[in-house]
Amino acid sequence: MAGTLNTRALALFAAVAVALACAFALLGASADEAPGAKCPKADARPGDASSAQLGEAVLCLIGKERRNADVKKLEQVGSLTRVAEKHTKVMLEEDCLDHRCKGEKSLNDRIVNSGYPIPGGRYGFGEVTGCSLTPQAMVDAWMDSRVHRKRLLGKPYRDVGIGAAKGKPDVSGCNDGSSRGVYTVIFGWRKG
Repeated sequence: MAGTLNTRALALFAAVAVALACAFALLGASADEAPGAKCPKADARPGDASSAQLGEAVLCLIGKERRNADVKKLEQVGSLTRVAEKHTKVMLEEDCLDHRCKGEKSLNDRIVNSGYPIPGGRYGFGEVTGCSLTPQAMVDAWMDSRVHRKRLLGKPYRDVGIGAAKGKPDVSGCNDGSSRGVYTVIFGWRKG
């Protein structure tokens, strides 16, 4: 009888330990890891979030779209992030919402100069830019565009850099007087 009681107690203890471990894992999971979780600041307007938070929300939302499409997760890379941040700043300064603004080198040159590609290796990249009232609205707009959707869900892409800023460049769709989030997302892959 004592052996049966000890076995039952151990089994109960093990079951409780597993349940607690699962609960703590779910509580500690990020929005990128928890399938049903909402991305923080996804619906924030620029005045309600920092530029970093807007960028993190866009990254999280793109991650969810890639997960839903069964596409590999992206890794944020510092060199691509610096290129994306600088381009976002130039878009605001030059009232430009394009892949190349006045005074800028080509996107290829900007990426090469960042140190992103492995010297002598092969690489590829894609970029999306835009402005929107919220990160969710931005990602939704990109997903509604065949060309942008292809970039966001591109299977070869493994790396990403995001530049986000608050502002209102004087270009069509962004100049209604409301402050917006302005974004540059650069996707990349590289082989040595």
